[in-house]
Amino acid sequence: MSAPVAEGDGPYWPPLPAHARREGEGEAAVPDPDASADRVLAGALRWLEEYVEWFAAPRWEEYLPRRPFRPGPLLELLGLVRLLDRSGLVPKEAALPSRALDLAAGAAGEAEFARGLRRGDELFPYHLNLIALLEVLGRPQPGARAKCQALLAADAGGHTRAYRPVLSQVELRYFVDRGGFTPPAALPALDVLHRRSIAALGPDVLQMTGDETYALAHVLFYVTDFGRTRRLLGGPGEAARLRAPVRVLLGVHLARGSLDLLSELLLCAGALGFRGDDDPLVREGWGALATAQRRDGAVPSPVHRPEVLSGLTGDRAAAYLFGTCYHTTLAAALAAAERGRRRGASRSTPGDLAQQVPLLLPVPAPRADREEIRRWARRASALPRTSPPETREAWSARLGPLLALAVQARDQEVLAELLYAAECLGRGDDTLVRRASALHAARHPGPHAPGPRSG
Repeated sequence: MSAPVAEGDGPYWPPLPAHARREGEGEAAVPDPDASADRVLAGALRWLEEYVEWFAAPRWEEYLPRRPFRPGPLLELLGLVRLLDRSGLVPKEAALPSRALDLAAGAAGEAEFARGLRRGDELFPYHLNLIALLEVLGRPQPGARAKCQALLAADAGGHTRAYRPVLSQVELRYFVDRGGFTPPAALPALDVLHRRSIAALGPDVLQMTGDETYALAHVLFYVTDFGRTRRLLGGPGEAARLRAPVRVLLGVHLARGSLDLLSELLLCAGALGFRGDDDPLVREGWGALATAQRRDGAVPSPVHRPEVLSGLTGDRAAAYLFGTCYHTTLAAALAAAERGRRRGASRSTPGDLAQQVPLLLPVPAPRADREEIRRWARRASALPRTSPPETREAWSARLGPLLALAVQARDQEVLAELLYAAECLGRGDDTLVRRASALHAARHPGPHAPGPRSG
């Protein structure tokens, strides 16, 4: 999901997806994030097992558009299978992983896959990755592997060229290293590529698009091997530096109801060593996933429309549900599985939300809605100066994402109210606040000082 695009000179706040709509505001009890993650993972695995046949290209193509790389959904599923097996949460011999591997091995054995691999074109990294994952998971394809190594050495597709996008190079190098291939000399190591990437070059969280957020998240996935190591980041200082932008972006996509990017950013937060159990954005992020998850276990994407699904039946309904939920469900499962691995908990019994002690958050959580954010800003501005430091800190913790939402909506009025709230909270000198203030002034060059609004 990209950042909202203003129509003309006025502000633009895109409509929220159905799962993000709610009645009322105010304080809310948010469950323990481990309990929410357990619930998300248990439901997602149940749904993925029920719909596993839809990952195969022939079944997909009965009702859904053919994909450029036909085994693409299976490739995503194998990534989850590897993480589940590596963590000991679900062994690869279990029903879902075993069937996924059967389908993927079948796809790799098709003549069309072999022809596509030999072309060595723009899809070559994904052919290589499928073969690598199959081998890592105990289903080696010796002939295809040899062909992958030969094409890699010959730089088929020109993927190692220095002018290629950094994310593409990071992705390929990760696939090569994970699969145990001999890397070509022209393809830099992951730590070198990380230093050239958006993650290391000071991402501007106030103005990042959805595509840029996706790039940041995936660089962190690959450089940390989905949370297994922070060795390639360049030291603990780099991991600590990255937590701040990841946290702001997490809050942005939580407010927008973008569950796919929210899931990916929760995984990134954990990969950077930031569990954030006491941070409202992390707790609410996991709570939002658990709340939005359908009863059948699917996690809806931003394009999922319940009213469309309700008008379909049979295989058409199943195809629509799968097509609009499978990726977000996989992303949520990846994040939940990695959280489970980190805490060393058994996945045999999912967390019971009813048995957890919830945290009552003292600060309302506005969605990406103009009036909700304005009400939040007015309440923050009206806090008594005698409020306890922890209360002011709780309100201040939400400023970053709200500033980013107002900047990206090109909403000068809302941004002015948030800047005034920041001053009232004593955060006027924060780097992000000063950056937002400069953008506000540049877009509104006339005499206009931020201040409280009525109504």
